[in-house]
Amino acid sequence: MIDTLPIEKYFARQLKIKHLRLLVELADKQTVAQVAATLHVSQPAVSKMLGEMEEGIGVKLFERAGRGIKPTPSGECLIRHAREVLFNLQKAHQEMRSLATGTVGKVTVGILSVVSTTIIPKAVKILKASWPNVTLCIMDGTVDQLLQELREGKIDLIIGRVFSERAAEHLQEEVLYDDPLVIVTSSKNPLARRDNLTWMDLNNLPWILSVEESPTHQRMINLLAKNGLNKPTDVIESVSRSVNVPLLMEPPRLGLLSLSAARQLVAEGVLQILPLNLGHLPSPVGMIWTKTRPLSHAALTFQDCIRQASQSYKNMLIS
Repeated sequence: MIDTLPIEKYFARQLKIKHLRLLVELADKQTVAQVAATLHVSQPAVSKMLGEMEEGIGVKLFERAGRGIKPTPSGECLIRHAREVLFNLQKAHQEMRSLATGTVGKVTVGILSVVSTTIIPKAVKILKASWPNVTLCIMDGTVDQLLQELREGKIDLIIGRVFSERAAEHLQEEVLYDDPLVIVTSSKNPLARRDNLTWMDLNNLPWILSVEESPTHQRMINLLAKNGLNKPTDVIESVSRSVNVPLLMEPPRLGLLSLSAARQLVAEGVLQILPLNLGHLPSPVGMIWTKTRPLSHAALTFQDCIRQASQSYKNMLIS
């Protein structure tokens, strides 16, 4: 059993910000030489500081791994909290600087393609109308990429489809509206004009799906199997609408789009929605953020803008 008294004493009297930065750098670089170069100190200085930390706390924080090092379970625990502390200090610095310069702050959001041309432009317009000095940074990516960046504190919010199976204790979800997924294909595809279309009519056709690791991809594959279809072998994995739509315009490729996006493209005459029931394929659109990291005033403000934009968009979907 670990004696907790040395840990308490070290944390209270000796642990400093420089130690936390060292831990994070060691975890990221995993070699003393690279950390020394990054921090502009000698390798012996890095080794000495780490040794003093381990002696003060009373546990090993890193162990040898080939030519490098890797965190022990105790090291991983401390590194995780070190990242949180450094992130919060960075946020405090940004907010203090914003106050000093007369700006309101900065918010970084990760978005999925389902909202990129729908509620995001409206929310940005609402934000800038009332808070022009808020700096807004928008990043896109896959669900897994954005969740990782949220955990690491690189983004404040994720806006897109929310999946209960991806929920974790430290995450907070808020559903904004439901935008069902539909199967689409080129308006030139004979399937688009077929009466009494069945699932088997789709067997062995090429598809565009989201990345394999995504819940939507897995559930769609399961749905095809449930309806007696072979697993597609000609598949393009893409989350880029700007790439997917031109590809879908070439028959006989099939794909999934939100109902709102599909309606727009049907109205333009380029795609057609296939009348097949997708059942319980996930469709809620919402926001995700961390419970453990308080949102800045700028992030809370943008959340309100997202809610306003979502309400307007939901009313449009219903009408």
